[in-house]
Amino acid sequence: MSLSVAVISGPVGKTPEDITYSFVFDEAYRLAQKGIEVHIIRNRFEKDVERFNPSIDGSIIRERLGIEDKFVVFTLRHHEPKYGLEYLIRAAPMVLRERSDVAFVIGGDGSLRTYHERLAERLGIGKDMIFTGRIPRDEVPHYYAMSDIVVVPSLQEAFGLVVAEAMASGKPVIGTSVGGIPDQIIDGYNGFLVRPRDPSEIAEKISWLLKNPQDAKLMGLRGRKIVEEKFNINERIEKLVQLYIELLG
Repeated sequence: MSLSVAVISGPVGKTPEDITYSFVFDEAYRLAQKGIEVHIIRNRFEKDVERFNPSIDGSIIRERLGIEDKFVVFTLRHHEPKYGLEYLIRAAPMVLRERSDVAFVIGGDGSLRTYHERLAERLGIGKDMIFTGRIPRDEVPHYYAMSDIVVVPSLQEAFGLVVAEAMASGKPVIGTSVGGIPDQIIDGYNGFLVRPRDPSEIAEKISWLLKNPQDAKLMGLRGRKIVEEKFNINERIEKLVQLYIELLG
């Protein structure tokens, strides 16, 4: 077989030292077994990581939503089946049975928004569940900033941009074990992984973080450190340039 080169781009990984999609790595291994030379150029979260950072003030958003004194659980997702918002909504009553000082904020719009709003009302948590609709792009970092916990309950996911944004904002993240999410969340280190379609497990992890605020803060700081160390677009560009030089040489 003549020499071939596959360039595969993926985001973050299982440990702070090895950041890449696990399923991308599996594909790279499969190609290598066929004698194909593989170079993995990792996706470095091509946004300025300073746009999402722990120093941003979220108090204006809290005041606007009337949740100044609440612990805030936030997610930013389209109201579509693949993002699993129903399971976060169903988890909320379990959390609220233990403590009433928690607000759930869901940012985004979509075909299931009315269904989700009605579900929250049926579950008796309408006053505790805030549906913001579409959030203006320039306000998104402030929504992360006002939150204490970010939940990503997806049933399908590629990179999981919300996870990366939450990590950059210094927040602990609870995410499902689908797509690229397990390659960003190191379970028990910068957040928790949960099974898809499992409101009870989502509620359990939210409650744990609320009961252990210092650990939650530490998880958020670890996530931020991963972003700072690994999501470096300049390094990615340098590797791409070097690879092209090798290919053309």
